[in-house]
Amino acid sequence: MFKLETMIYASEDGTSSVFTLNPALQKQLDALAAQHPEVCQRKARGEAGGVTYQVRGAALAIQPVRGTDLLW
Repeated sequence: MFKLETMIYASEDGTSSVFTLNPALQKQLDALAAQHPEVCQRKARGEAGGVTYQVRGAALAIQPVRGTDLLW
């Protein structure tokens, strides 16, 4: 198994840059971008399958990881 990393970089302007290799999270963020382009935009896809999104801070919520959610 391997880790599906996600990195979040907060900016002073209230937006966050989200890079993720996690296909399930990519699907959620793609849906958010399609429904609310003023809140979330897909910015770039990397060679290794990672995708970068720009998200307004109010739309981003971080929840603790439960032991059953771990893939590694």
